[in-house]
Amino acid sequence: MAITHTKDNQLNSAPVKVSNYIRIILALALSGLAELASLFFIQPLLPVLAVEYDVPVSQVSIILSAETALLAIGLLFTGTLSDHYGRKKLIIVSLLLGGLLTMLCPLVESWAMLVALRAVIGLALSGIAAAATAYISEEVAPVVAGVVTGYFVFGNSMGGMSGRIVASQLIDHISINTIFYGFAISLILVALLVNFLLPTSRNFKPTQNLNVLRVVKGAASHFKNKKLALAFVISFIIFGVFTSLYNYLAFFLKGEPFHISPANAGLLSFSFALSFFTAPQAGRLSAKYGSMRVLRALFVMMALGMLLTLTSNVVTFIIGAVVFTGCFFGCHSIGLSWVSKNATHARGQAVALYLFFYYMGGSVIGFVNGFVFHSMGWQGMTGFIIALLAVGAVVATYLSSSETKAMVPVES
Repeated sequence: MAITHTKDNQLNSAPVKVSNYIRIILALALSGLAELASLFFIQPLLPVLAVEYDVPVSQVSIILSAETALLAIGLLFTGTLSDHYGRKKLIIVSLLLGGLLTMLCPLVESWAMLVALRAVIGLALSGIAAAATAYISEEVAPVVAGVVTGYFVFGNSMGGMSGRIVASQLIDHISINTIFYGFAISLILVALLVNFLLPTSRNFKPTQNLNVLRVVKGAASHFKNKKLALAFVISFIIFGVFTSLYNYLAFFLKGEPFHISPANAGLLSFSFALSFFTAPQAGRLSAKYGSMRVLRALFVMMALGMLLTLTSNVVTFIIGAVVFTGCFFGCHSIGLSWVSKNATHARGQAVALYLFFYYMGGSVIGFVNGFVFHSMGWQGMTGFIIALLAVGAVVATYLSSSETKAMVPVES
C-alpha cells in the first residue's frame, strides 16, 4: 500500500516509497559504517592493549571513553556547523579528517598519547551522525524518515560489527599499526563515495551566522521541550548499557566457565547484523503503534536478554547477548527519529544534543561499569544495566502519554 506526504504533513496523492531514497540510504549507511568501524575496532582489542601497555583491566576502557567523550563534546558544535555550512559538506570533511588522523596512530608509542589521539579522532568524526540525521529529516518524506533513519543506524551497526570482527580476527596475524592504516584508508575512500552518491540538499536553509550567544540560547531552548529533554535521558542510557556489555564481554568470557578467547568473543559482534531488520522495523512499528510504546517494549526485551547472560551455558549466554544487541539498534533508531520529528527548530543542533548524551552515556556508564565489573563481577554489572533499563522504560512510558500515533503503512 502506498502512503502520501507533503512537506507540511498534509496528505496529497503522491505515493512515497523507501526505494525512492536508495542513494541517500547507501551514502549515509556507508558514512555511518566507516565512522563506527574506525572508532570501535579498538574494543575487542582491550585485553591485548591491557597487556601490551600494562594497563589495569578496570582502566583500559579509558581509550574508548576518551573517544566517545570527545565525540559527544564535538557534537555540541558540529550540529550547529551543519545548520550553517550544510549536511553533506560536514559529513565529507569529518570522514577525511578522521582518516588523516588515524594514519598518525602508528607513529604514537605511549599509552597516554594514543588515548589522546583517539580522543581527537572521536572529535573529528563527530560531524557525521548529526548531519546525516538532519539531512534525512529535510530530504526524506516524514512517513518514511524513520525507516531511512533505521537504515542509517544499520550502517552504524555494520561499522561497529565489521570494525570489531576484523580487528579481533586480524590481531593474531598482523600488527596493530597495520590495522590502523587499514581503517584510515577506509575512511578516506568512503568520503569519496559519499561525495559521489549523496544528492545535494534541496530543502536545507543555512542559519545566518555562528553567533555563540544565539547558539547557546538555541541549545537551551531544546531543553524546554519536554519531548526532547527526556529523550536525552533515554539516549544516555541506551548507549551506556550497550557499551558496558561489549567493553567487558571479552574479559568475562575469557574466564570461568567459558574460557573463550578474545578473537572468538569478538565474533559475537556478528549479531550487529540484526540491525538490518530491527532498526527499520522499529521505525515501521513506531509509525503503527507509537514510538515510545515500541521503545518501552524494547527496553523490557533488553533486560530479559541481560538476564539470560547470567548462565554457565554458552548457548544461552549468546542468545541473551543477541537479543540485547538486536533491541539496542531498534532503540537507537527510534531515539534519533523521535528527536528529529519533535525538534521545533535547529534540527541539526537538537540531534547533536541527543547524540551528545548518547555518547556521553557510553563514555560515563561504560567506564563506571569497569569498576562495577571489577568489584562485583558480571552479576553486579548485569544488575546495574537492568536498573538503568528500568529507568528508560519509565521515561518512555511517560512520553508515550503525550504521543499521537500516526497510523500509516510504509511501503518498502
